Amino acid sequence: MNVPRELPVFLRCLVAALLLSAVGAIAHTLPISYLHVVPDADFLHLELVFNPFELTFMAEVDDNKDAELSPAELEAHGRAVADRVVGALKLSTGGRRLLPETAGMDPALNGHHVRLRAHYKTDARRVPLTVESDLINLTSGSHVTQVTYSNGTNTQMAQLDSQSRKVTFVPPGHKPAPPPRRTAIVGLWLLLLAVLALLVVGAGVLLYLRRQIQ
Repeated sequence: MNVPRELPVFLRCLVAALLLSAVGAIAHTLPISYLHVVPDADFLHLELVFNPFELTFMAEVDDNKDAELSPAELEAHGRAVADRVVGALKLSTGGRRLLPETAGMDPALNGHHVRLRAHYKTDARRVPLTVESDLINLTSGSHVTQVTYSNGTNTQMAQLDSQSRKVTFVPPGHKPAPPPRRTAIVGLWLLLLAVLALLVVGAGVLLYLRRQIQ
């Protein structure tokens, strides 16, 4: 940011302040949300910080129409906002969808930015965790979610948007599970059927040859 040096000091300060305000306003309205996912021994903790004015249903919960969510509005509509937003975030481990034990809006953070917190009753520290976001269905096609995953010993980051809605975080040292026992049993049955088929064919050939000799 360059302010002309020929301006008086007062005017230079004023111009710099206006430029900083403009830059801050632009950054303040970027369609970006920040998702933090932290597994521990008892719960998988989720925290999402986002701009509520992006929500397609903002008019339903913004009572004073100021494009923000005040503490009073969060108290009145926080449950509805939390349910719809957390419903757009699908977390799963091993192909099993996780459902939140609790979810709600944090009244301590309101205004231009609000915070959603959800807790899932599971130990996901040592298994791959898949995060899928449908937030663009509640916001806009340009929305971007910056995801940070931290299991206490390792931190990974990803970006979700309209072109990439799903990411899987794999903890270090994770070993793929062995094939299910059912698959091994099916393979054994197929082998036995193949052996029986060969025996039947062999018996048929022997019977044919015996008739030819007689």
